[in-house]
Amino acid sequence: MRILMISAEYPPMSGGVGDYTRRLSVALSQRGHEVAIMTGKQGQAYRDAARIYPVRIEKWDNSCIPVIRQTVAKLQPDIVHIQYQTGAYDMKVAINRLPGLLSRERKQGMRVVTTAHDLLPPYLFPKAGFLRRWYTKKIIKDADGAVMTNAGDYHTVVDDPKGMWNPNTVFIPIGANVSPSPPENYDRDLWRSRFGVLQGDMLLAYFGLLTHTKGIDTLLLAMRTLPASTRLALIGGEGESNEDQAYARRVRQNIIDYGLEDRVIVTGHAEPTDVSAYLIAADAVVLPFSDGYSYRRGSLLTGLAHGVPVITTKAQLNVSQDPLPDLIDGTHALLVEPDSDTALAEAIEQLRTNPELAFHLSRGGRALMEIFGWDRIVAQHDDLYHSLKS
Repeated sequence: MRILMISAEYPPMSGGVGDYTRRLSVALSQRGHEVAIMTGKQGQAYRDAARIYPVRIEKWDNSCIPVIRQTVAKLQPDIVHIQYQTGAYDMKVAINRLPGLLSRERKQGMRVVTTAHDLLPPYLFPKAGFLRRWYTKKIIKDADGAVMTNAGDYHTVVDDPKGMWNPNTVFIPIGANVSPSPPENYDRDLWRSRFGVLQGDMLLAYFGLLTHTKGIDTLLLAMRTLPASTRLALIGGEGESNEDQAYARRVRQNIIDYGLEDRVIVTGHAEPTDVSAYLIAADAVVLPFSDGYSYRRGSLLTGLAHGVPVITTKAQLNVSQDPLPDLIDGTHALLVEPDSDTALAEAIEQLRTNPELAFHLSRGGRALMEIFGWDRIVAQHDDLYHSLKS
């Protein structure tokens, strides 16, 4: 089957949607599909089974529509698959209109699938709330099939009292951004020594972009109260937006202001094998999301997949993970209240002093990840594509 994947993010750009799109495209190619990716001007080809189409999108406004239609006419794909995250498309509505604008191509047998990584409304103009929500619904409703990647969005779409947005909606969770794949001849002690970790010291790892919803402020405050033998590796680059870059600068300044320069290292963007090496070297992965844990966070799944004990924050009240199981405190991870550096420090100390608990969490987290395996995710996409084409 010929598939055209459209994603505003793609490596080496920072962002989980780009990483997800690459992994999914490569896995689909390995199953025999012919996959091409249309992305922004910063996305680049990688030496793997997925290929970047040579025409890049300069801007995700209305000017991108004829470029995409020309590409569709040339490639004649069976499936056009849009990886949708509002912010990645500069909050523009052009991409929301695309499924409806491809009606002529769909009459000839092509099918459009939209994967929603969030359902945040795009920007139009002040006081345009209703119209913004209408465009958010449009990219789901006008597609032939839709994929929801997290429980909250799935229930928004299928439990709408006015009717399901799209009858061909399926729930397919994302997988880990990075699989356990350290470099050859990996030596854990050697990688720990890169952070100045001595025998008996504790190494914590945070993985992800340095953005304001990740609770890094809380983590740095907790570090101030932990023993000097506790080290922290902040693994990941900065977000693309001015807001995220300003936040990353504040994080670096706080490290200095708190006197943590010798105990906290910011690695910047790291290649997948290095990320894997850093995580395996750690004693715990700490992800204190300010808005609570969610399985839409690839960094959370990556930590669990590596079999490293995970400390994260409780889900928001009345937020169910159904149809996925909830993260169980003390079984899959340690869960603390968001924005509480005291609770976070206590959880870290609990792990440091209780190796049996650390082992139990490691095993429980890895077992949970069977649900999020990439083989299963790709098979579910395969099923959806064939059902829409039959």
